[in-house]
Amino acid sequence: MKRSKSLGSILAGVAACMLLFSCSSNDDNNNDDNGNVDETLPKNETWIIYNGAANWSGGVYALKDNKSREINLAGLPFLQVASSLGGSVLDKSLFKVNDVSNTKQGITKMGLDASGKVVDQGFLPSLSNAYETNYLVASATEGYYWDKVRGGLKLQKFNPTTMERTGEIDFSSLSEGQPLESIGQLIIAKRENKLYLDLLLGSKVGNNWQVTPAVKEVAIAVYDLTTNKIENVTKIGNTTNLGVFIDHVLWSLDAVTGDLYFATVGDMKTQPTDYSSKILRIKKGEVNFDTTFVLDIRAYQFPAEFNRLFAHNNKIYTTIPSRPVSYYGGGQHGVKYRDDVWFWNEIDANTKKATRLNMPPDNFYTTQNPFFHNGEIYFLSNSTSDGFSGVMQYNPTTKVTKETFRLKESGRIQGFNIITD
Repeated sequence: MKRSKSLGSILAGVAACMLLFSCSSNDDNNNDDNGNVDETLPKNETWIIYNGAANWSGGVYALKDNKSREINLAGLPFLQVASSLGGSVLDKSLFKVNDVSNTKQGITKMGLDASGKVVDQGFLPSLSNAYETNYLVASATEGYYWDKVRGGLKLQKFNPTTMERTGEIDFSSLSEGQPLESIGQLIIAKRENKLYLDLLLGSKVGNNWQVTPAVKEVAIAVYDLTTNKIENVTKIGNTTNLGVFIDHVLWSLDAVTGDLYFATVGDMKTQPTDYSSKILRIKKGEVNFDTTFVLDIRAYQFPAEFNRLFAHNNKIYTTIPSRPVSYYGGGQHGVKYRDDVWFWNEIDANTKKATRLNMPPDNFYTTQNPFFHNGEIYFLSNSTSDGFSGVMQYNPTTKVTKETFRLKESGRIQGFNIITD
């Protein structure tokens, strides 16, 4: 789905970003104010930091020996990108939507050169010229992406090592003859050698950037990679629109339980109470939505949407706003939606109770989901009121929260990955 102009200008230009790098850095980012090296920083990790300016352009940085708890990026080498909204990581390779100039649609592969700098390592072009290339990197040789020009009901395959297209999977049998039909446009997930893909059948009404489904429900198609057949299409009502944008992932696989979670955002323009934003689940070993489990945003705040999602050990991590929010209505559009009103919460999947985590609020200028690494869950936040832009980490066992790092005079945090030696 295309990121509309109503959500802010689309990642245009990179000149403004350079203003962020005018301040000089400390001589040694590993040293504290007394010149002592911070021994708590993991020496075997390279931190990948995407920072950005107001138009979402910025740089991709790699810090290893120069990591610190307060990071000034000035003077450090970086890869300039016009869309610095973060990406995915597999081993020592990085992937993001579109090329570094954000003028060519497709998938970019990045990596580290001999000096440790982030460099462009390849590009898989989409035939489409619209901002809509959703993708999944499943392994070094297995990847999938959606390209409307090649067919809305076809899922493309590619090799992430060579960045070459390798074929496609045809879902045309699922067509209902609607004006807009897609498979995997927003959700491409893999579990137990099966793909779980959003199936969207509908049209666009007026100036609404979202697709209006012909039937007010959401659907996931399940494709068995062993038999190479469509195994199932599961549907559930009282909500619409699985996911938001191609670079704003709203599904999560709980690595402990094996359960697969999805967030729907409903109609973000009208925010109807009877088709509100929800978090849904397909349990391990199942191919149908779990009808016994639904998290409804109305139980926590409304109007609002679930706009981040991560699941771990029967806990769901998402942001819940402190007040009603809307992209469109009530004077809350644009920067008002991006006030410091989003708070990270842990929701128990069994009790559905939400517990606010001890972290700075977020203003939704980053859409990256949390991730699990070495027993900790990492969260990104930008807060104007607190002057915080950085990463927090949370131990789900001990419930201890601590600051991983914060940026100093270096723009907003917009993406964060960890590469381990």
